[in-house]
Amino acid sequence: MAQPKFRYRLEKILELKRKKEDDEKEQLAKLLAEEDKERQLKLKLENQLADVRTELKERQRNGTLDINGLRFFPQHIKHLENLILNQELRLKELAILITEQRHNLMRAAQERKTYEKHKDTSREAWQAELDAEEAKMIDELATLKYAREQAIG
Repeated sequence: MAQPKFRYRLEKILELKRKKEDDEKEQLAKLLAEEDKERQLKLKLENQLADVRTELKERQRNGTLDINGLRFFPQHIKHLENLILNQELRLKELAILITEQRHNLMRAAQERKTYEKHKDTSREAWQAELDAEEAKMIDELATLKYAREQAIG
């Protein structure tokens, strides 16, 4: 006799929970990639600032700093400092978004695990019911066999 197949009645919901978790993982990966890109940009700006300051000191030491340089370098340094400050703010903003996204991912994973646990529990209950029916059938067959043997013998 072929054993019937277990069908979880909330399978569609479980699939939606899995998809939601995958979407949350993907969103977190995008945020982490963006954070890395912004960190690289900040590092590049910091290197540019260091180079400009080095060039300014070099020109001051050599005496090759003209009036245009006296105007350009402080403005350029201030501009780079502002860009770096903006990057720091962007990184802080991303850190907050990443923290929120990690919470979203944890919540989605917990929901998925809850449905998977329910599915396992349902499968075990279904299997126990099947086993009980099978045991009952075996008992009935044994009783019939015994009654038949008593009637014959």
